Amino acid sequence: MDDRYEAVGKFASAICQNILANLNERTENFRLGDGFETTTNSVFSALIARQSALALGMAESPLTWSGHIAPVILRSMVDLLITFRWIAINPRDRSIEYVNYGLGSEKLLTSHYQKQIEDGTDDDRIRKIAEANFAWIESQQFHIFVEVKLGSWAGTSIRKMCEETGDKDLYNFAYVPFSAAVHNMWNHVGKWNARTCDNPMHKQHSVGVIADAWPIVDFMFRACKYLELTLEAFDKFYEFRSDITPPTQEFNEHIEQLGASWNSVQSSSDEGAERV
Repeated sequence: MDDRYEAVGKFASAICQNILANLNERTENFRLGDGFETTTNSVFSALIARQSALALGMAESPLTWSGHIAPVILRSMVDLLITFRWIAINPRDRSIEYVNYGLGSEKLLTSHYQKQIEDGTDDDRIRKIAEANFAWIESQQFHIFVEVKLGSWAGTSIRKMCEETGDKDLYNFAYVPFSAAVHNMWNHVGKWNARTCDNPMHKQHSVGVIADAWPIVDFMFRACKYLELTLEAFDKFYEFRSDITPPTQEFNEHIEQLGASWNSVQSSSDEGAERV
């Protein structure tokens, strides 16, 4: 194995261990907050687990540290951070709205499956999916009382949510740029999947390409950052004090070692090429 990849693996392993440690500290034997605020506690605990899962997925898969995959994951992490902060302003009502919208969306999906079955689709897999979805909804709320709502679950735009939480920069410099990757807009595709044709007679049209730029460790830093900001919002809400190293600090403690190992291998490779 190339020593560079081994160095990346060691770096990623340290980040993974830190992510899990931070999550476990806050979710094992969960005894924070008002015990009667079941929905709020459930939502916040699940959201930090989701954010940790996204960061962990990136750390476990270093090949995602490119402009092709990482921005899609980071956009989801930014979205979650905004959601968490916005719910925390009015936790009781907004956590209920958040859950009810999700249940309504699942009810609508289940009804589509049931319609296929009623129309004569003879597929046992669809029937099992519909039954599992129905059971999941019923485990939380009687199916007949679940309301299906369309549009934004929050009833407002992401931009306004950021304004309300006091972080417009998060919208301008993270949510919007990463959205370009999610929606395959030209200001992403044109940078990462297009190059100018070599033939000057072709009017400088673009040719499809998969840009080879890896590893971009800043993407992993951003994942650590958005996870840390979410954990900070969690800790602030529950007045919790953590003894675990924050994700960005863990990143900074290991990134120099990764850089030194990577550059050392690269230097040795260049020297060998010169001898040849």
